[in-house]
Order: sequence, then C-alpha cells, then structure tokens
Amino acid sequence: MPARRAWRRPTSLPEPDKQHAPAVDAGPASCADTTAVVVSFNPDMDALAELLARTWPQVGRVIVVDNASARDIAAALPRLPQVELVRNADNLGIAVAQNIGMERALAAPGCTHVLLLDGDSLPAPGMVAALRAALDGAGDSRPVAAVGPVVVDRRTGQSNAVILDVNGRRVRRAAPQAGPGAAIGPVQDVGFLIASGTLIPAAALRVLHGMRGNYFIDHVDTEWCARARAAGYRLLLAPGARLHHRLGESVRRISLLPSWPVPVHAPLRDYYAFRNTLLMQRDTAISVHWRRAQMLRLVRFAAYHVLLGDRRWQRLRHMWLGLRHGLGGVSGRLLAGSTVCEDLPLTPLDPATRR
Repeated sequence: MPARRAWRRPTSLPEPDKQHAPAVDAGPASCADTTAVVVSFNPDMDALAELLARTWPQVGRVIVVDNASARDIAAALPRLPQVELVRNADNLGIAVAQNIGMERALAAPGCTHVLLLDGDSLPAPGMVAALRAALDGAGDSRPVAAVGPVVVDRRTGQSNAVILDVNGRRVRRAAPQAGPGAAIGPVQDVGFLIASGTLIPAAALRVLHGMRGNYFIDHVDTEWCARARAAGYRLLLAPGARLHHRLGESVRRISLLPSWPVPVHAPLRDYYAFRNTLLMQRDTAISVHWRRAQMLRLVRFAAYHVLLGDRRWQRLRHMWLGLRHGLGGVSGRLLAGSTVCEDLPLTPLDPATRR
C-alpha cells in the first residue's frame, strides 16, 4: 500500500520585508517592467550578494523568497527600495516559493514579465535585455511561454546541452555559440528550459498558471514547460543571453559517454526526481517519445548510481520510494526520516487550484 500522506492546514502567505534606501536608477528602461524572483535556501551569502548585484540593475524590481534559511539572508540584500525579501517560516520547496514570488510580481501595477532565478545563478551583464530582445523579435505566429539563456556550468565553463523537440522526439544538441551582446541569434525553439534565467511574460503566466507546489523540487520546470507546449505555446532560447549556473552538487562524466554529464545531488533528491517523473505522466500531456525519454533517463541514472555512485544503498532506497509514491500518486514534501509526505499550501497561481 502507498504511504499515507500527512495533512496540515495551509499557511497564509508571508509578508515582504522591504529594504529601505534612497531611490536609485532601476536599470534599463526597456526592462523596468520586469520583476526578478529569486528563490533561496541556505545560500552562500557571497554568491547571493553577487547574484543580486548583477540582477537588480537589469530589472525594475527584485523579490527574494527565502525558504527558512538557517542564516538571516537580509545582510546579503542590497538596501534598495526595489529589492524586497519574503521570508517563509518553513521550507516550502522551490515550486511554492516561485509561485509566491510570481504572485507578488503580478499583483504590482506595471509588471509585464517575470524572471526566475535560483540562489546559485549568476546572470551575465545584459542577459535580461537579450532575453527581452529575443522575445520581442519572436513574431506572433504562436504565443511564447518563456525565453531562456544559454546556461553555462560555473564549475566547468561548458555550456549545457539544449533540449529540442524534433517531430515529437526529445533530442539533445550542443548549445549555440554566441559572443557578447543582445542581438546575436538566431532565436531557437526548444522543448525545455530550466527555470533559472527564464523570462516569462505575465500574460502567459495568467493563462498557464504557475508551478505545481506539491512537486516540492525536481522537474518543477520540466512539468511547466510540458504544460506550456501542450497548450500550444513556444519555448525559446536566446543565444545572446548567458546565465552561469550550478546544476547539482557536482558533475561526473562517464568515459564511455563523454557527452552525457551526470549532475549529482544528495540522495534525497533522487526520491523527488523519480517520484515527480512518474507524477508528470499523470498530470501533463506529454508525447509518447518524451515519456519514453524521461523513463530511460531514470534507468540511466539508476544504473550510474548503482555501478559508479556513492551512498548506493541510500540512493536505491530513495529511488524505490520515489517509484512507489509516483505510481501511487503521492506528492508533497517527504517528512525527514520517514516514508510519509505532507501536503504543501496551495497558492492562487498553483494549477491545482484551477481544476
């Protein structure tokens, strides 16, 4: 039998903690109607400060949503009126935190675009302007759900592969080459964008809604992209935009498969990766080829960790539990040291509230 899920009353949304200082220039006028939503959880304080220093000059407003970090991150925030901090009393996961930030962004007058960022990302200078230029030049044949940058691994300096949809098939391709500047192209249709660095038009969010909060973490962006594409929206890659990002705690490479880098997370993340891959099969319209590719990806990850990974038995237990819960439709946050999940609070932007 699948594990029972604990329930708790959803918590109310936290109030922002604004940083007060004299007014300063909000950045390029073309991007002043863009709000950046940064999600943090026990971040490196210096890295967070650098992220914010690179971000706020490129946008009109920054909302930092902190998932109950052990340290008070306020010291890392610039004391500017356009930067505000939202403190969650508990770790609600990246999906709920993103929804909270996006809801605050959309509630403010004049916000036309939302930029998502993780606490360990670093946008290159001019990234937001490059994303906006790509979006503005996309044409109106089909609506655009989001546009993302080329993602560069901060540790290796190598660009992450691009995921395309070719006749309904999931295909990996090398990232396009680009130099500095916003006008480097051409803009490319893709099948998937990681959340960090993604620029989303407010109009698309109001139609497609936000992230599935009870996924907690892992494949939150995968599901959102699949939902957007199923609704007829495009996902775009802007070759002139760059984001330096760290995917996983480390990256391993297999000598026989040099083109397949393996991001390595803590064993707990294996649970969410396996569970949410199965939940996506139920929640979202995905082609047969993409379903097969997602399941094969799980098989490859399991084989790697069994044969070459560390903490093998711990990882196998989490993978097995994730498969059980995914097949049983169990979602939410896994309680520490147990096999039970608890529901997370639904925010208005969560698609589960629109059924």
